[in-house]
Amino acid sequence: PRELEDVAPDSTLLCGLDAFMTDQEQQFMTAQLISGDKSRLAAATEMMHYVSALSREGMRPSLKRRQSSMGRSSGMKRSMVTSIKEVIREGNEARRLEDERGARNVVGVMASQLNAAARTVKFGGLAEEKRNQKMLLDKEMKRQMEYMKLHPLPLRMPKYAEATASKSVHFGMSFLDDTWNGTVLDAFSKITVNKSLLGHITIAKQHAESSGIHRVIDAGSPKLPRSNGRGCIDTEKPRVLVASINREMGRQGVVKGDVVTHFNGEEFLGTASELTDLILIGNRYEGEVLTFVLNADAAVAEALKRRSMISDDH
Repeated sequence: PRELEDVAPDSTLLCGLDAFMTDQEQQFMTAQLISGDKSRLAAATEMMHYVSALSREGMRPSLKRRQSSMGRSSGMKRSMVTSIKEVIREGNEARRLEDERGARNVVGVMASQLNAAARTVKFGGLAEEKRNQKMLLDKEMKRQMEYMKLHPLPLRMPKYAEATASKSVHFGMSFLDDTWNGTVLDAFSKITVNKSLLGHITIAKQHAESSGIHRVIDAGSPKLPRSNGRGCIDTEKPRVLVASINREMGRQGVVKGDVVTHFNGEEFLGTASELTDLILIGNRYEGEVLTFVLNADAAVAEALKRRSMISDDH
């Protein structure tokens, strides 16, 4: 595994949440996501869920955390969850002070903008300034699109979801047995689950094709043949897909065709029937939280790892 110090934070993996993490947390999270390890990928996915929850409450890293959280001497061994709990413990006072500073900054920025606008209007340069800003924005968007074209993300990115157990409410999800073909290319495949009017369920898999995808696949073994561009890393393995979803899971981004890889904090290696039984058992305990990690499988883990190997080329 790569040393944490050698890993550069990758904002394209952080789902826009980098503003709510310290620099060290971004580095730590990136390292987990590109480790090639399914368990670390699943853990990072759960951590991202907690960071997202905090971001919706407007919580950002405080100065204290930027200086001490996960520092080089001791922080590398601290978990992200511990760091997140520290945010909560900092309490309302820290957030109040930050809000006050933010309000003062906003007032200062607004005053500066008003002064700048007045000067711009005075000299008739407002339209030119807007054109320059648009040109810079277009240039940055073009750069990002080109980067993502050369460094595509898997179509099935990992997800974390929670469901509250209830004895009185039907869980409303179903699952289906499937087989992974043992390739990295599977991470770039759209899996569609359809149910006919007669109840017959079919699975369709459509592999995406691009030079960027083959570039990612080849990154793991550049001196070897491409194995038809598929990136074979294992033999065929059974897996479980989401066949239908309920409203609660749908709101969390779960879709039909997602691969169930972890249940209640453990890697799930059973069948669709066994997963259904586990959920039914969990539903006996009113209010218990059932957790799911989806798509944190070997194909996605390896794809993200190989993608990181070519990130310095651009």
